[in-house]
Amino acid sequence: MSKQYVYNNFLNNISKKFLKNFDEISAIYNFDNGDEFEIALCKSLRSILPQQYGICRGSIFTIDGDFVGDDIIIFDQYHFPTLRLLEDNSFAQKQQIPFEAVFAYIEAKNTIILEGEGGNTLHKAWSQCKAVKDLKRKEEKYSKYSINNIPFLTPLPHWPTIGNPIYTAIFSRGIRKKANSPIMTLDELPYRQLISKIQELEQNKQPDLIVADYNTLLIPAINQQIESPFFIDGKSQLCASISEELAYGIGLSYMFYAFDNIRLGKIYWPKIISDGMNVPLENEK
Repeated sequence: MSKQYVYNNFLNNISKKFLKNFDEISAIYNFDNGDEFEIALCKSLRSILPQQYGICRGSIFTIDGDFVGDDIIIFDQYHFPTLRLLEDNSFAQKQQIPFEAVFAYIEAKNTIILEGEGGNTLHKAWSQCKAVKDLKRKEEKYSKYSINNIPFLTPLPHWPTIGNPIYTAIFSRGIRKKANSPIMTLDELPYRQLISKIQELEQNKQPDLIVADYNTLLIPAINQQIESPFFIDGKSQLCASISEELAYGIGLSYMFYAFDNIRLGKIYWPKIISDGMNVPLENEK
């Protein structure tokens, strides 16, 4: 009896599509410029994600004017406007996205450098993801499951306790020990060094996903078991998974799984109107 592939071998197909996109763009640019890798990743995501998900490069802004991030943002483009009018699928210009609209923030690094703290280092990517998780937005009720569109109020074990957690990820094409050292091969077990470096960092507000190269990804687990796609502070640890040329497909599947369980809130329009008119509004809703 022949092997049955889930959804017509979805993982293999999505991974091949990503690799094809990267190879085509690499033939032109070689990703010497960090922006080129970000744009390639945006284009690859656009070819996969449903149209309800907007994709751009730029910063996340809160209602109070705080902002962080400089890489890739995935947001709800059906219900929230962007702050710049751009040509469809053009990712060269950066945008500003209200935090209430954001599903995910992705740090895109052509290669992850294990040592040091600036530039393309793991520490820099990690700190950017943490800064996004440190942002504040109104929490929505937990909504892993619902009846008649009314969310359950009691979260399942090992899931976020709110309905609109922010999902953060790091995507890379390879790992280097130092800035000028060669990209490490799978035989050199780079994931062990990656986990070692991660464990040296603050253990709260870790990224929910790290795709280190085409073969290696780190995903959150609790007691060595996969419970949800989200990193849960105080419970989760990032664990390595090795799947030859399937890391991007598996990582994207985790990300899509998270999106299906994020219930975004609303932009606070009364505050925007009040600020613009310089008139306080009573009974704001």
